[in-house]
Amino acid sequence: MRRRAEKAAGTLSPFKAMPASKLSVALVLFAASVPLAAGVWVGDAGSQAAAALAKVAVLEPGEESPGGSATTLKATGTRDAFSQSSRGIGFEGEGRFKIGNAIFRKLWVAAPSSTDTSDGLGPLYNARGCQNCHLKDGRGHPPVANFPDGDAVSSLVRLSIPPQTDDQRRLLAEGRIKSVDEPVYGGQLQDFASPGQGAEYHLGVSYAEIPVALAGGESATLRAPTYRADDLGYGPLAPGAMLSPRMAPPMIGLGLL
Repeated sequence: MRRRAEKAAGTLSPFKAMPASKLSVALVLFAASVPLAAGVWVGDAGSQAAAALAKVAVLEPGEESPGGSATTLKATGTRDAFSQSSRGIGFEGEGRFKIGNAIFRKLWVAAPSSTDTSDGLGPLYNARGCQNCHLKDGRGHPPVANFPDGDAVSSLVRLSIPPQTDDQRRLLAEGRIKSVDEPVYGGQLQDFASPGQGAEYHLGVSYAEIPVALAGGESATLRAPTYRADDLGYGPLAPGAMLSPRMAPPMIGLGLL
């Protein structure tokens, strides 16, 4: 059996797995949030949305410290706003945070390497470092363009097939497994590989624009994505294979859990 790369350990926001042919319709709601967050509005809705956001941004009494004593105001309004340690963790706690942050930002390399404290990457992987997906500890983004004009570094695709045996159906019913891996590609497609190896695929996405009427008479244009697995490196997917696109979630606030 071909050697598999170790799967990513981070928890990513799931979409329900489904056949690739039905993925476009099911992801309309997901697609809707992307252009709205980016301010893609038509007509006068843009100015109204800005006014609404400004009104929401005014803090009410007691909201100055939403994280309690851990709230920090460092780097507010900058790209590093999500990358700060909690307030009041002390000198030793800040040291542990900085060590963890350095590992989070580290770029790993394939072994063997002269930098033996940073090797072990591959042979298949989705990114060279944690922060490549969780951008500045924030949320990832959909692919800007398809390969080779762009990449899906902060998105990935989980993979599964319908149960094939009675044992698999029993394990699913008992909750002992969450899905059945595709027999060749496993449970997650990986679009990068170590030198001399071939990547498993490239994520392809196309969009259908959908006009939506708003309550005030304005209209917005939403984009419904259709995802596909292009350039499969190790043969076709098994019949009935289901694609489940994921996007890296923000990391802020995890220290409060």
